[in-house]
Amino acid sequence: MTDWEFYWDLTSRISQAGLIVIRAYFLCRLVKPFLLGGKGRQDGLAGGKARRFLEGALPGLVYAAVMLSAAFYPKEVSVIPVYAVSTAAALCVTYYMDRRNVWQKVFLALIFYLLQWITWGITLVLWRGVYCFLMAAFGRVHSYPLHLGLYAAMEVFDIVLHFLCMGLCVGLIHRVYCYKTENMTKGELGLVSAPLFSVAAGHGIFNLAVNAYEKDTGKYIWNHYSAYILLQAFFMLVSFAAVLTVIGSYERIKSSQRREKEEAVLSGQIGEMKRHIAEVEKLYADIRSLKHDMANHIMTLEKLCEENEEAGKYITQLKEQVCERAPEMKSGNPVTDVILREKKKEAEEKKIAFTQRFHFPENTKLSAFDVSVILNNALDNAIEAAKACEEPYILVSSYRRNNVFMMEVKNSAAEARRIEEESGLPPTTKEGASHGFGLANIRKVAQRYHGDIAIEQDGRSFKLVAMLIV
Repeated sequence: MTDWEFYWDLTSRISQAGLIVIRAYFLCRLVKPFLLGGKGRQDGLAGGKARRFLEGALPGLVYAAVMLSAAFYPKEVSVIPVYAVSTAAALCVTYYMDRRNVWQKVFLALIFYLLQWITWGITLVLWRGVYCFLMAAFGRVHSYPLHLGLYAAMEVFDIVLHFLCMGLCVGLIHRVYCYKTENMTKGELGLVSAPLFSVAAGHGIFNLAVNAYEKDTGKYIWNHYSAYILLQAFFMLVSFAAVLTVIGSYERIKSSQRREKEEAVLSGQIGEMKRHIAEVEKLYADIRSLKHDMANHIMTLEKLCEENEEAGKYITQLKEQVCERAPEMKSGNPVTDVILREKKKEAEEKKIAFTQRFHFPENTKLSAFDVSVILNNALDNAIEAAKACEEPYILVSSYRRNNVFMMEVKNSAAEARRIEEESGLPPTTKEGASHGFGLANIRKVAQRYHGDIAIEQDGRSFKLVAMLIV
């Protein structure tokens, strides 16, 4: 091998390695929002950051290791099996890191496998156009340094094109794929993967045509049929559009399912709230009636015991105990009174300081049961979070400014919760079909009144603010 051949081969290998690194990087970017990300870990600050960085980069490192091993293997290896094996290896690593939602990870692996071919076919058009221009300008100049320099520049250009194209594709996929934490079933995977397998088959046919032409003629097909590159690029664009369409269709299915679950849970909560409040009100009415009767009996006994001083003292004490009014919530509405009374009792049983400055707004069409859904879900979450703190507290307050009614529930928190980019809400930590819709239902109720919710947290406290237009 001459010196120029050595440098030519070295440039080619560096270029291959650069493309593999770029693909590995965007593989990590693609899968990162779908991974759990170390929930519940008790690492130190520096160690935790290092570990999270390593776990975030691990799928890309494994992919790059497999691809580089094949690229620098002494014998020629077919690219399709290499792409498949490297993508499968990355899939295994993501499953090892986070064993939730395995069928979604298979779907992401299939998307990334296709994305490698799609970006290659799209960037090849631009790369080929610049290459033909440079060959027309400098092809007849017999200078090894010039040709090597042009070759190196073209390889750098190819790497830049791949970086931009993959970045755009991954960004569009993330934008379309909104429900990243939703579980994907095996049946849903089969439904959304069927069109993608057709796309993969098309890519295989294109690759077979290139290999067959090169084997028969010893030349690349695009050197003689320039339209082939344009046709391939068009197919790649259509393929990517198909990927986005499949993801969008899946998102619409999940959105519909989520709305149905939210409505069912919200309707169930309101119905259960009405039944529960009716039972509590009946119980309190019975207690008030019993206390009234007892007071009458005690008054009669007082008259009978007027001559007995000790009996009179005992009857007086008994009267004070029986007739003493239990402290009650006065929020301005009996429905919210019941909710606040019960949540205060539950919080105090768990040694949580409970302060309430809540008042139901007067002269509005605001449904007390809608407000009770907000209070019930918000206070359930607050109690759950506060009980793990050393100095737990909950503060419930509300105020009205003209037509705007604000409800705030603030509680102590052991740590800041992760907020999902798509929903703006923390992911649920509870299991079960009826869990995970508390904050979503609070937002749904707020939006009924043309409002919304906001979350404020600093690692030591968590505050939920609900705004309603009344």
